[in-house]
Amino acid sequence: MAGQPVVDAGATRRALVTVACLSPARNRMHADWVRRLIGEPSRVVDFSGLTRLEVRAQCALVRQAVIERLTVSQACAIVARFAQTPGEKQKGVSGLVAHLSATRPAPARAALAADPLADPLWDLLWRRYSPPRYGDGMSLRDISRRTHLSKSALARHAARLDDALDELEREALATLERSFVGDGLCYALCDRLRNDP
Repeated sequence: MAGQPVVDAGATRRALVTVACLSPARNRMHADWVRRLIGEPSRVVDFSGLTRLEVRAQCALVRQAVIERLTVSQACAIVARFAQTPGEKQKGVSGLVAHLSATRPAPARAALAADPLADPLWDLLWRRYSPPRYGDGMSLRDISRRTHLSKSALARHAARLDDALDELEREALATLERSFVGDGLCYALCDRLRNDP
């Protein structure tokens, strides 16, 4: 990936940013869109002093580290959380379904394999990891209609699933942070945040 040519940010995006910054904000939604378009500087990641090719190489190293240094379930959780394309998110969610269904009893695993859409696991994972703008059909009411489970049972299942996945993501990020600090790729997060004004 680092050997591929660097792609420019794009003339269309630059034109959109210029026009959006020059025109007054019409409403709050427009102002939020402009903020998302421009982006916000990170307090943790600092690419200053690096060329675009070096930044791209750093990103490729981080992606490779996620795959090689984490367990399969942790890597799938990180990919599902931070992937930018639907195809990558699909890989992360599929891996999480395999991980979470492996702990179920054999009849439940067989039922999930026979009809994955009848089980709420896929829907609840996509509900968690899909961007909010793709939320159509991801409400508990919609999932309840498809899976024929009560909305309250789905809410309890979603809360347990969120707790388990939050813990899995925290473990993965802690492992990556220890690894990256040891390799000199980044500072410890606590030290970095303590030194910022």
